[in-house]
Amino acid sequence: MNMPAPSSSAPSPTDMTALREAIDAIDGQLARLIAQRSGLARAIAEAKKAAGDSGFGWRPAREIDILRGLITREPNLDPALAAAVWRALISANLAAQGGLDVVTTLEAAPWAKLAFGSASETRILSASEALVAAKQGARTIACLPWPGERESWWVDLLDDRLAGVHACAASPQIVAQGAPASLLLANRAPEASGGDISLLAGPKAALEKHGGTGLSERGELALIQVTGFMEPDAPLETGVRLIGCFALA
Repeated sequence: MNMPAPSSSAPSPTDMTALREAIDAIDGQLARLIAQRSGLARAIAEAKKAAGDSGFGWRPAREIDILRGLITREPNLDPALAAAVWRALISANLAAQGGLDVVTTLEAAPWAKLAFGSASETRILSASEALVAAKQGARTIACLPWPGERESWWVDLLDDRLAGVHACAASPQIVAQGAPASLLLANRAPEASGGDISLLAGPKAALEKHGGTGLSERGELALIQVTGFMEPDAPLETGVRLIGCFALA
């Protein structure tokens, strides 16, 4: 694919007409490139369909890798802007591959919107209902608030009936400081992307050997985060469960 060459002579900062014309020209280039990208996404969707692949098209590790690459290659590109634009493109790609069923609480709804835009159906549920939907739906993603002290939905994931549901990504994917606002969960194993954070829940005493940072407590249970990717089949102490792994750009 031939990329458009940058203009050899930029207009004067005070020449408003020329500046607007330059923006219009770039907008035209962007529109053509987006159309080309969308066409490739449709081709991938058709190829998968022809091959009988009806699997989950959501690939959080791949998405974070794309975003990190953009930020590295274009240091003058605002990371938050890059994330918003590429999230919209990726969401359109997912829609072309069959779409997703996104469930969220009212509090986390803005972050579900940021992650998946209007390309997928979004339903408002309670946190418990959203986790059950994620367990039962082959293409369902639950967007739930970050599990701080006020949030206890993570306790539900200690129930064997929700085994297999994991946090696989965060929204937003770029955080200046502190924790992301929400986590995205699905009935699938998380994938390593580098710079990952793992979430573990279970009895406080059993979690002590892992160190990490405490996020939330409910009675004798606690939720902690530890640096690094933990394999879903890694042996854990009795009562301890991997809640998920996520990464930020």
